[in-house]
Amino acid sequence: MFHRVTDASKVALWALTELCFADGAADRLIDVQWQTAHLASLGIREISRADYLTRLSRALVLPLPATLATTAG
Repeated sequence: MFHRVTDASKVALWALTELCFADGAADRLIDVQWQTAHLASLGIREISRADYLTRLSRALVLPLPATLATTAG
């Protein structure tokens, strides 16, 4: 991630989370690919590949959250 302001990446991840989960769809997922100490401090957790693939198949059939669908034009 690139940023010029300290902790900007934390704010960006928080904002993305707010947008993605605003509709309450529990099956949404944000794939950060690597668990780092920094990301762990923000609440991410590592899951098994099998669990990931199951969750991904459920997430892929969901419509975009309304807040993202209007900007995805």
